Amino acid sequence: MAKTLVEVVNATEVSEGEIVTWVEQRWVLPVEDEGRWLFDEADVARISLIDELRSDMAVNDEAVPIVLRLLDQLYSLRQAMAEIQEAIQGLPEEHRRNLETRLQEVIGAHGDKTGE
Repeated sequence: MAKTLVEVVNATEVSEGEIVTWVEQRWVLPVEDEGRWLFDEADVARISLIDELRSDMAVNDEAVPIVLRLLDQLYSLRQAMAEIQEAIQGLPEEHRRNLETRLQEVIGAHGDKTGE
């Protein structure tokens, strides 16, 4: 359920002024409805993340949009991978096995670069 600015301030303990600034800087993109902002769960999580980056991790304001862009790219890639996995699961068994074998070969040739 969408939250108003006041509800987000109460939920996150981030000041109204900071949230307004972050919206103006387009770090957070609430929906505007009848002259007021409405924040979804992702917006509230992003506000909490920005607060944590700035206060707990000492990320400066110039670096915040870079970190946010990188995280947005990561989330988009994860979503794309989930969609690819779902598409693979819809293939006939033989095609799926062939594709999985080929993907393992490609991954093996490039090594695990995830750090895990």
